[in-house]
Amino acid sequence: MYIKDYLKENILLTDGAMGTYFEELNFDKGRVCEECNITDPDLIKQIHLRYIKSGARLIRTNSFALNRQFAIDRRIDDKLAQESYLRTSVKKAYEIAREAADESENEIYIAADIGPIPKKLFEDESLDKMSEYRFIVDAFLDAGACIFNFETFGSAKEVKELAVYIKEKCPTAFVMLSFATNRMGYTTKGHSLKRLLEEVSQIKEIDSVGCNCLIGASHMYDILKNLEFYDTQSLQVLPNSGYPDIVRGKTVYSDSSEWFAKKLEQIIDLGADIVGGCCGTSPKHIEALAKIIKGKKPVAKALISQKSEEKCVNKTRNNEFLRKLEAGKKVIAVELDPPFDQNAEKVVEGAFKLKKHGADIITIADSPLARARADSVLLASKVASMVDIDVMPHIACRDRNKISMHSVLLGAHINGIRNFMVVTGDPVPTAEREETKAVFDFNSVSFMEYINQINKDMFTDDAFAYGGALNQGRKNVDKNIERMQKKIDAGASWFLTQPIYSEEDIETIKYIKEKTDTKILCGLMPLVSYKNAVFIKNEMPGIDVPDEVVALYNPDISKQEAQDIAVKITKDIMKKLESIADGYYFMVPFNRVMLICDILDSM
Repeated sequence: MYIKDYLKENILLTDGAMGTYFEELNFDKGRVCEECNITDPDLIKQIHLRYIKSGARLIRTNSFALNRQFAIDRRIDDKLAQESYLRTSVKKAYEIAREAADESENEIYIAADIGPIPKKLFEDESLDKMSEYRFIVDAFLDAGACIFNFETFGSAKEVKELAVYIKEKCPTAFVMLSFATNRMGYTTKGHSLKRLLEEVSQIKEIDSVGCNCLIGASHMYDILKNLEFYDTQSLQVLPNSGYPDIVRGKTVYSDSSEWFAKKLEQIIDLGADIVGGCCGTSPKHIEALAKIIKGKKPVAKALISQKSEEKCVNKTRNNEFLRKLEAGKKVIAVELDPPFDQNAEKVVEGAFKLKKHGADIITIADSPLARARADSVLLASKVASMVDIDVMPHIACRDRNKISMHSVLLGAHINGIRNFMVVTGDPVPTAEREETKAVFDFNSVSFMEYINQINKDMFTDDAFAYGGALNQGRKNVDKNIERMQKKIDAGASWFLTQPIYSEEDIETIKYIKEKTDTKILCGLMPLVSYKNAVFIKNEMPGIDVPDEVVALYNPDISKQEAQDIAVKITKDIMKKLESIADGYYFMVPFNRVMLICDILDSM
């Protein structure tokens, strides 16, 4: 019977976990699950058979991690050899599942199981992500697969394209997609399950959508009970058995199969018509589920036409800085460096003075040059509370994982922060990499996309605004614009440039401004001595200080004379930028706040 026909009258029960159940059976043997398709196919077949005996009507191939990175991790370096290894492994995974299914009296459906390809694979720029996915799909099609299960994904981006590709090659194929979310209903890419279900409901090439992994059945029910499901797809739900613990070096999940089944029964009553298990589940869980669903019929879902309209995001509700910027008024942003110690007095005093002299917003850097300083978000919160001025903490992707970044956003919103400067972050110096590890779960673009989703789902009426960095000194200006556009598409409202000193930089900013629809705050950093000018020229990549600017200084001039030159240069640059800049972004040299105040007073 075609799987769609089966689903019209039945709840489809899938298998449970392959990887964690394999580990349970083979603890301390040091084998990798997917490798056993070739090295111990009988063991994999026995796992499939146990699930079938427990009542599963759909089994997933042992192939979740089969991709080029898996081959690389097996120390297969040649690209052709990697592809040959993967084709063989995929074919064997499907053959083993087919053999197990053929031994059953019931009709057993087989899903080609495909997980996300690790992003580290694409550090090699010669590899294309979609080509890698299509290679895996083609290998399964050649093996005879007509059901495809994409599981534990963070967004629908790749699978939307792959579903079309699969249906073009096999029009009767059945495409399944599961998202992995945390307890709040958000994926690792920052998308809410609610929004993803709405998005996928419009994609006719995807036949089933739902969630799996990361959380247990109880939390999955808590998320799903507040959502709508649409009649365009089946709803698949495969929770973990609970949450893992480490016991004597072994990952252990709770063994509450009866509880698991009861929570799945509640989820079935919400509309789920494909159910099974993910990490920690075993044939015992599937057997308990089989008893629960016996005789149950699928619950009718909402018509797609009943879907609610998406609300607009309000970024200006508590954001005077953004209101002024969007109104076309020139804004003044001033960057203050966070301290290396616990003393924030200079930063707070500087913010007081700058507000008095006309600054609109204070920006706080996030450990520039990968040197630990006071936390930018916490310090910005203190400045905002004591000075009553808008703040824009920089937030670098280097030091925090996805969990921490999400926590930072929540804490910032609670404390009234509404603006961020999002940067990827400077790399950890080579000499320190053995002791200090960078995180980089995000880069600047992907974290902007994350904030954009959080805005839509949590902060619709009072959202974050954020900007990005613009290094106008990069040689390929059009490539620079291309990356800027990605940030604009991800919701960036402005860009802050590197310090500007040259006519070439001014012309570049003018060109970029003509090619993009965005606000640009032009960077200004007064050079306060000959030594300072020479250092910036020679040791700060991406900043162009012309020889004629350095020539205005000499080693013997006084501090006041150098400061007067700095003010004149800065004012001359501002005049040239008058028709281009949407505002100015001042970087304070050596904490000389009054120097910036003098420039602001002369505007």
